[in-house]
Formats: sequence, structure tokens, C-alpha cells
Amino acid sequence: MLNSFQAEFLFNAFIFICVISFILYLPRIRYYIAGLKRPKHFENPKKNKLAVIVPAKNEKGLRVLLDSLASQTYDKDFFDTYVVVGDAGDPNIKLCATYKNTYSKVIENQTCKGEALDGILRDLLNEEKKEYAAYVIVDADNIVDANFVMEMNNALVLDKQIILGKRCVKNYLYGRKYRSWAVNCNALTYTFLDKMGNCFRSERNMSNTICGTGLMVRRDLVQEMGGWPYRSMTEDFELTVTALLNNWTSYYYEYAVTYTEEGISLRSCNARRRRWLMGYAQVGLKYGKEVSKKFWKYVRDFFTGSDSSVERDPRRAELVSGNFWGCFDYLFSFVPLYIYFAGTAVCALAFAGDAAYKFFALRMLDWFSIHSAVKIVLILYGSLFFYTAIAFVEDRAMYTISIGEKLFALIVNPFYITQYAQFYIEAYYLLLTKKKAKQSWIQVERMES
Repeated sequence: MLNSFQAEFLFNAFIFICVISFILYLPRIRYYIAGLKRPKHFENPKKNKLAVIVPAKNEKGLRVLLDSLASQTYDKDFFDTYVVVGDAGDPNIKLCATYKNTYSKVIENQTCKGEALDGILRDLLNEEKKEYAAYVIVDADNIVDANFVMEMNNALVLDKQIILGKRCVKNYLYGRKYRSWAVNCNALTYTFLDKMGNCFRSERNMSNTICGTGLMVRRDLVQEMGGWPYRSMTEDFELTVTALLNNWTSYYYEYAVTYTEEGISLRSCNARRRRWLMGYAQVGLKYGKEVSKKFWKYVRDFFTGSDSSVERDPRRAELVSGNFWGCFDYLFSFVPLYIYFAGTAVCALAFAGDAAYKFFALRMLDWFSIHSAVKIVLILYGSLFFYTAIAFVEDRAMYTISIGEKLFALIVNPFYITQYAQFYIEAYYLLLTKKKAKQSWIQVERMES
């Protein structure tokens, strides 16, 4: 039970936590400013041969994607499409045969997307007659913009090993019944990652946060990897961290647009979010120490001057700077949020618990504890509300939904974001207690079916 002095001290401690978290988070504002800038557009005078790879185990809506690939403005003779299925009886094999330069590949016993990609990439690397400049990965439930392949080829002039395209929401291309408040909230995730994150990282030559669709990987990098070695539940985030560890370069190029499908129900969205957080936790436990060692090595080299090549080579200096800040971004960018959310939860629960105890045990109302708990929750809600509003401003052209839907998403998204804390805790608990080390491929219902 809190006395008046303890209660006042606790509330002041909460205000102090808010102030410290805000100060630590201020550098992040640079990320938001970068997302407001008009992105650079590039043109490539050379037509490179590209391979579009589509993991499509038991997919029912593949035709829509293949139609969009057949309608590309890029010369059809300069890109091939490879659809990866799980068995020889998959009906998509016959479907592929009806499209130009579209081939099917059976990878049996695949339990995750990484195994499907590894199988097809190893085959393509060994194919002497078809030397592709890069491999473009697109999920089977996506649709690609008519200029998608052309823009991916344009992005090759950047001399980056990994190119990330822009993810829009496929549901918005269909009628109202394919949208929901959960779709609109989950769609904001791509704005948070790209416009409010990867735009700045690309400017500063930092490692981007990679998503596994609308993604292009250069041939030389795939050769270096020996295929696709990632088997975690989020193989794209594993690529993100290994790119950071190996100094592989990446760039967010938003003119290459894919439309990705969102689950309509909250249950479907939550299943996806749980998988994301489980994969994030897997990768964090696997690579966290390596990233930390690399970061502190950069710090030591800076103070001791042991990396003299930085002074002699400007490009080397640029690479080192980008990787240093990339490591810092990975290790510390969420620290202000951890402090803020943890402090908020502890203080809110302390006041709520104190008010409940006094009411049920002592039959009295402690209005200070009640008001303090409500204020803390409202402050948290207000900060997440403001964060959501920034996302809508940053990427307003993407959200082709009604004003009413936007307002409702603005109101409910703070609750939607807060639920990530639950999934985050669940993921680490399951992994650390070894109750869930691996999850097989989960098939979800598609809009077209």
C-alpha cells in the first residue's frame, strides 16, 4: 500500500522516465524527416537479365501475381519467373506453363520459405546458360506494379547488393469487404519500417530492415552466401542482421512497388505478428552477441586509431560509418522505447494495484492512485496516437481508404501497437524455456480463394 509521499514520488518517477525516454528518442526524428523527402529516381541504360522467384507452396491465388508479371513494362525477354512448389501434383505447375518465360520448380519436404528459396537459388547458380544479374523475390499472394521489374533493374545502378522495394497493401485494390480496422492498422507496419526507418538508413549507408517480398539480391551476394542459408521464422530479418555483420550494402527504393496481402481478421493479423516477433526473438538470441562485439570493435578502433585505412580511403570511411551506425541502430534504437514502455507498465500497475487493494481491503477510494493510473495510460495512448498520425502523414498516398477508416485506425492503432509487447514477451518466454523452437509452414486462406 502506497502512502501519499510514496505515491507522489512514484508519479514523479514516471514523469522523469518519460522525459529521459523522449530525450533519448529525439535522434529518431531524423528518420521521420528523411521519409518526408522526395525519393531519388534512377534510370539504368543497361537491360539486365533478372530472375523473379515466387515461393508458392499450396498457393491458391497465384494467377493474380502471374498476370501482373505478364503485364510488366520491362522487356519480357530480360526476366524469367520461377514458381517454387512443394510437390509434383501442385496445380500451379500447369498454371505456370500458360505464361511466357515462367517455370515451376518442385522442392519437396520444404518446411519454411528459406528452404524453398535455397533450393531454387542453388539450381539457378549452377545453371550455366542463365546467368542472372540479380534475383527478385516476391511472395505468391502479392501483386506487382506494372513498372516493378523495370524499377528493380533501374536500382542496379546504385551498386548495392540488396534492394528493397516499397510494400503497399493489396487489400486496398479490392472492395471494402477486403478491408478491416485490423488490415488498416497492420498496413501501418510498412510505413513504420520504410518511410520512418529505411529512408534514413539508405541515406546514411546503414543496413536496412529487410522484408522478404519485393526484395532483390544481387547474384554475387547469393554466390557468396552459397544459396539461401536462412531457416528462422523470419528469414528476411535474419538476412537483415547478417547483412549488418558482413557489411553487405542495401537500399530502400520505393519506385519498385509490390502490393502485399493482409489478413482481414484480427486473428489472422495476430498470427502473423506472433510469427514476426518469434522470428525477431530467434534472430536476436542467435546474433545479438556478434552485433554487440562488432559495435564495440568499431568504438575501440575509433579511439585507438587502429583502422588506418579509413583515413586513406573515403569509400572505406563511408562504409565503416554506415556499419557503425547500423550496429548502433540495431542495438540501441529501441532502448528508449523499452525504458518508456517498461516504466509506464510498472507505474500504471502499481497505482492500479494500490487503488484496488485500498478499495477491496480497506473499503476506501484513493483518488490520487486512480487518477495517476488513468493519467499514465492516457499519456501512453497519446504518444502512440501521435506516432500513428505521423505515419499517415509520411505515407498518405499509400492509404487509399476513407477518412472514416483512417480516423478509426488512428483511434484504435495505439491498442494494436501495445499488443506487440504481449507477443514480444511470449516469443522470448517460449524460446528461452524451449517450449517452441520451430514452427512449420502455416498456410493461410487467400483473398482470391
